[in-house]
Amino acid sequence: MEIVLVRHAQPDWEPDDRAVDNPGLTPLGHAQADCIAQELKGEHFDAVYLSPLRRVVETAAPYLEASGHRGNVRDWLRETELPSLEGQTRAQVEDYFGRANAREFAEWWDGPPGGERFRHFYARVSGGIETLLGDGHAAGIHEEAGQRLWKIPEETQRIAIFAHEGTNAVVVSHLLGVEPVPWTHLRFSTSWAGITRLHTARVGSRSVWSLEAFNRVSHLDSLQGSAPGLGRSGSY
Repeated sequence: MEIVLVRHAQPDWEPDDRAVDNPGLTPLGHAQADCIAQELKGEHFDAVYLSPLRRVVETAAPYLEASGHRGNVRDWLRETELPSLEGQTRAQVEDYFGRANAREFAEWWDGPPGGERFRHFYARVSGGIETLLGDGHAAGIHEEAGQRLWKIPEETQRIAIFAHEGTNAVVVSHLLGVEPVPWTHLRFSTSWAGITRLHTARVGSRSVWSLEAFNRVSHLDSLQGSAPGLGRSGSY
């Protein structure tokens, strides 16, 4: 079984210098989305899943149109929930994230100030990917000697997921069996429009997940020299 994780392209967080909570893409982001479509156009996927947030929907749109796939929206693929920053200035937004990132590490378990707690976010995403693989793709978890192994169907299945840096980081971390910590998005930080690939590998009669490629961005080479957009970066 294979999973291809795609982070959304560059979002337009502060059009007209005021923050929006659910942004679309910048012009560069739309160009990045086209590059993703070109990169994936020759690949077969049994299913394509995406976050409902606008920046992801717009990122996936060129690929879905070119491939004829119907994107399956899954609410659990949303990024960590933030408090509303709608209408705030860029300086106010930068101050919010600056103060959030300056907290002592123990406070990071609380999630972003006023937002979703990390344990809830991790449980939402890890539970979502387990349910998706189990109910939708007949992949079951097998506990053996304290290890979480997988029972994978004989027929090869390939799944594409368009989501966010934080969401994709939890998927990678959970499937690889890495200890969950509230800086998981920093351990597995990815670029806008970056592509990560995982596949299963046999261990006896069961399987484990293996990281095949992480944060590949060579498909964006044609955009080198394009002016970067302003606004938030990081896992949002």
